[in-house]
Amino acid sequence: MAKFKIMLAAIIFVCGAVAAAWFFVARQIDQQIQTAIDDPELNLECADRSVSGFPFRFDVRCMNATLHSGDATISIPKIEATALFYRPTHILAFLEGPIEYENAFTGAKKQLRFEKAEASARANFSMQLQRVSAQLLKPVWSDQLIGTVDVANADLIEAHLLAHAEKDSGFFAYATFKNVQSPQMGVETLDTQIEAEITTLDQNLNNWMFPDILRKFAAEEGQLRIAKYETKGRIVPLGQSEAQEIALTADGEFGLTEQGFLQGILRTKSQNIVSQFDLSALGPMAAAIVGAPDQEGNHNIPVMANAGVISLGMAPIYMVPALF
Repeated sequence: MAKFKIMLAAIIFVCGAVAAAWFFVARQIDQQIQTAIDDPELNLECADRSVSGFPFRFDVRCMNATLHSGDATISIPKIEATALFYRPTHILAFLEGPIEYENAFTGAKKQLRFEKAEASARANFSMQLQRVSAQLLKPVWSDQLIGTVDVANADLIEAHLLAHAEKDSGFFAYATFKNVQSPQMGVETLDTQIEAEITTLDQNLNNWMFPDILRKFAAEEGQLRIAKYETKGRIVPLGQSEAQEIALTADGEFGLTEQGFLQGILRTKSQNIVSQFDLSALGPMAAAIVGAPDQEGNHNIPVMANAGVISLGMAPIYMVPALF
C-alpha cells in the first residue's frame, strides 16, 4: 500500500508540474503576442486570439488579423501556429484566406486566394535555426477595385532555408515557382527555380539583432551566392498573338561593403527576352544596356552593384541605400 501511495503521489506531482509548466509557457506566449500587437512597427491587431492545446500542444490562433503600414492594410481571416509541448522550437504555421490588401491613399484593392498556405520553422534548444519552409498552393492574385479580376496565378510557390550542417553559420536557400500564369501580362506559363547560399550568417536566432547582424555579415565578408537561377516558359509578345519560348539563367554573388552598400555581380543569359521590349526610346543607351546577342542569339547581360549603384550592362539604373 505504501508503494502505491508513493507512486500515486509521484504521478500527481509530475502531472501537476507538467500542467504548471504548460500554463506558464502559454502565458509567456500570450504576452509575446501582446508585445507584438503593441509594437508600433508591426501594427498587428487580432479581433480574437487564444492559446490552447493543453496538455500536449500549444495552439496559437489570431482571428481576423490586420496589419497596418502607413496607408496600407492587410487583412487575414486566421493565423494559426502550433508546437508540441516537448518540442516547442519546432513550429508549424497556417494561414486562412483570402488575404485582402487595401491602400487608403491610392485606393488600390488586391486579394490573394489559395488552397493552402503553410510554413514551418525548426531550431534546437540553443536557438540555432535549422530549417524554415513555406508553401503556397494554387495562389491567385486578383484586383478588387472593380469586381474581381484575376491578374496572376500559379500551381505552387515554395521556399526553403536550410542551415549549413557542419558550421555554426551559413544557410542554403531554395525556391520554386511552378506554372506561373498571367494572361493580362502575356505570360502563358513560366517555371522558376532558385538555388543560393548565404555564407557566414549566424544561425543563432538570439544574435539576430538588426542592423548588427548585417554589420557582422559585412565584417566577415559574407556573401549571397546565387548558384542557379533559371526561368523557362512561354510568353506572348506585346502586339502579337502567338506565344514564344523564353529562357533566362543567372548566377552570381553579392555582399556588403563596410558602409553597408550592396556590392557584387549577377551574370545573366537570356533568350527571346530582350526582343520582347521596345528599346528605341533608350536611344544609344540601349546598346550599353543589352549589348549584342551571341552566335546562338542569347544576350549575356551583367547586373552589377558597385557601392549600392545598380547597373544593367554598362548603364547605371538605380541606387540602393546603405542597409545599415
